[in-house]
Amino acid sequence: MNTLKGFGACVVLAAIAYAVTLVTNTDQLMLGATAVIVLLSLIGYAASVRRKRRDYRVAGD
Repeated sequence: MNTLKGFGACVVLAAIAYAVTLVTNTDQLMLGATAVIVLLSLIGYAASVRRKRRDYRVAGD
């Protein structure tokens, strides 16, 4: 199964490289990618805070 994970990562990187060659305005592509990364990071952080609060509540602290 690990070999399939590595293959999947290679496919994703190849798809990104191919998509970059099709885009004429790389500045907009980088802006969009940055916005998506920031948004996913914020969602992950919010989920982490909610989980931590729930864990404290369940533990009785």
